Amino acid sequence: MHPRRASLARAAMLALAVSACSRTAAEPEPAPAVSGAPAVAPLAWDVPGSWAALEAPRAGPRKALYRVPRAANDKDDVEVQVLSYGLGSKGDVEANFREWFAQFDGDAGAKATRESFEVRGMRVELVEVAGTYKIPLGPRPQAGARKRPPVEMVKDGYRLLGAAVRTPDRGNWFFRMVGPDETVQSARSAFLSLIESAR
Repeated sequence: MHPRRASLARAAMLALAVSACSRTAAEPEPAPAVSGAPAVAPLAWDVPGSWAALEAPRAGPRKALYRVPRAANDKDDVEVQVLSYGLGSKGDVEANFREWFAQFDGDAGAKATRESFEVRGMRVELVEVAGTYKIPLGPRPQAGARKRPPVEMVKDGYRLLGAAVRTPDRGNWFFRMVGPDETVQSARSAFLSLIESAR
């Protein structure tokens, strides 16, 4: 063999040997990082058959939304929201109830009816109030800002039925039904059945 060709052949064999030595068995890929894990385990409940599930936001406290068919004399459907703030202070029961009452004219908190009971070892607090409901149509002014209050849509003859389910390890879960009085009252038993099915 020509000396030059022999030299090239040796170089090629050496390169192959080095390449073979540098190969190692395939290493397992690292496990994917867990992302979007909930802060607390979810709560489960049974949804009344006549309620229509709506798409809830992927982020934020709203975990489920439902539309309740309106009663014959009401003009609007009723919406039910399920909210969870995890284990933080935003899940304070009284603070959330005050916020709900503030959406009604007058001192709604003083005239609200309240009761409590237990479901599978979880304390449930139920609140109910009726009156003139105010729906803000624009962003609310920040606390302390000297701005006019937001434009509001006023709805007479509205009722709110809400519940806070206090769990020992999953934070407080809030169920809020608000809408025309007759529809909310007609859906009361279905709402209570949903709360009693919480687990």
